[in-house]
Amino acid sequence: MNKLLQKMIPRKVHFMGVDIGAHSIKVVETRILDNDVEIVSQHCYPSVPGVWTDNFDEEALVIALKQGNIPLNEVVSCIGGEKVITRSSWFPAMSDKELAGAVQIEIGKFLPVSTEHMEVRYIRLDQDPDSEASRKSAVSIAEGAGQKVLLLAVPSATVYQYHSIFSRAGMTVTAFDLQAIALWRVFGRDLAGTAAIIDIGERASQLVVVKNGSVQFIRLMPVGGEILTKAVAGTLSVDAAKARELKEGSSVARDNEIYLQSGVPQRIGNALREGLTELIKEVRRSLNFCSTQENLSVERIILSGGTSKLNGIADYCQEMLSLKTEVGVAQAGLPGQGVDPAYAVALGLAMRGMEL
Repeated sequence: MNKLLQKMIPRKVHFMGVDIGAHSIKVVETRILDNDVEIVSQHCYPSVPGVWTDNFDEEALVIALKQGNIPLNEVVSCIGGEKVITRSSWFPAMSDKELAGAVQIEIGKFLPVSTEHMEVRYIRLDQDPDSEASRKSAVSIAEGAGQKVLLLAVPSATVYQYHSIFSRAGMTVTAFDLQAIALWRVFGRDLAGTAAIIDIGERASQLVVVKNGSVQFIRLMPVGGEILTKAVAGTLSVDAAKARELKEGSSVARDNEIYLQSGVPQRIGNALREGLTELIKEVRRSLNFCSTQENLSVERIILSGGTSKLNGIADYCQEMLSLKTEVGVAQAGLPGQGVDPAYAVALGLAMRGMEL
């Protein structure tokens, strides 16, 4: 019956991903054209102060979403990383029903409140996160084998709150996804070897380690582009808006013609390098943990997010971490253009819509 209904209902070809960040809301509309993904549009507009915290103006966010003129009323979005608790754990072979119960017990050890107040999910890390088996946990693991499982929990109140916000803005959220899985869809699904995908956000950065196309490790690092803005603002005694403007036109590469100019350009470049030191520390700490605790040896780094567009940042990270580093390039794009790396998460969310 389901297959018959699918044939009768026209197949959706347009999908929308909405990434609500601390500084901006990024929207990507995609369509399926000749079985390939093509971006129809990508745009961003200001977010709301305090979003993803316990204190922000809900109505202001509703208005912001309405002002975005989002063309589709069905969207895929994600819960901000600050609200999501993730842990990876090993479990013995067990049925899906047994695993679901074991996950509730295991993640309950890390939660500040009862699991009754949390939405708890899990992903088998040896499966494609978008596969039906992974989503529904319908496949049992072979007898005697172990399995690595990603445990996820988010406050139920947060899910209901953002469902309501989108509804008041005239949209329906067909799914709330993980930032990490959105990044995996864009950069990691067909990846060979072991790489760390790092999306640098405003207040925090998402790190995802992928090995041969499989997600192995996720961590939210408590540092983002905001620290660079503050470094420039402090160095030049300007406000955040001006510091952000100066940052975007600067370089951290000492051999770049911008940096080589004397005076203010060099001062900005030095401030940015100093700010990046904090990000590098967090990345190094995460990679060391992966190596010692997860037996994962990262071979290269893929950067995304708005800050990844900073001139010279990939070379700087490569210099400091001694790992090949590049700014991620998505396979999909606007006709004749590439994908702005600031939209990586939003693109991955739109791609999730195609899997529903």
